[in-house]
Amino acid sequence: MSNSSPPRQPDTSNNKAKHFRLLLLPGLHGNAELFDDLIHHIHQLEVSAQFTLITYPTNLPQSYNQLFSWLCSYLALDDSAHPPEPKTVIIAESFSTTLAIKLAKKLPHIIDAVIIGGGFCSSPVNPGLALLPLRPLFMVSPPTLAIRHFLTGSDSSAKLNTKVRAAIQKNSSKNLSQRVRSILTIEENQTPSIPNIPTLLIQAEYDALIPSEVQNQLEQHLPHATSLWLDAPHLIFQAQPATSASHIKAFLDTI
Repeated sequence: MSNSSPPRQPDTSNNKAKHFRLLLLPGLHGNAELFDDLIHHIHQLEVSAQFTLITYPTNLPQSYNQLFSWLCSYLALDDSAHPPEPKTVIIAESFSTTLAIKLAKKLPHIIDAVIIGGGFCSSPVNPGLALLPLRPLFMVSPPTLAIRHFLTGSDSSAKLNTKVRAAIQKNSSKNLSQRVRSILTIEENQTPSIPNIPTLLIQAEYDALIPSEVQNQLEQHLPHATSLWLDAPHLIFQAQPATSASHIKAFLDTI
């Protein structure tokens, strides 16, 4: 199940140079604060790319429907848009899984591929928790012990944990609780299938937030996708940016 060794690089000697637009959608924190290391390692691998980093608006309800409408408007993506150059690839974390897949479904002539880290297509815990008052949970700063257990791993650095806490604290308790409620109420049938869009799933084998059966459900929902399981905690792109970048490059070379 574990697969954390560097991926085999395909022979591209006869290929023209490729250039990509990489559209990065964040996790529950909703901002672009935590992608720096991943972008650095993608650059180190000499991937020719321009990056569009998304931060979700804080003045809207944080439901998936609202955020999807905002994304389409913000990116000026619609059914009549012309295919952009270069190739457009979505890289989505956790919370943004459904948003990425819905964008690819709506705009298959624009979105060339999808990469998902730590994804899911249904609530990872009992949906009944959505009935509880969630906002008080986010009114205090998350302790380091909780960040390491649920997000970054027991051996994570103090620097990474500080960055994660800062990214979370940029949000109001209202917005965080609304995003969690969106997660708790999502059902698999709300996430479309995208059989004609190349898809890479990067899964965390030691994810304390998304159970393996929920991650497996996403694999079953997207049977055409390539799935990789890394020895990583939930924040795969932050905990293992170099390994993630290597797998992303190998996948991009196949598009």
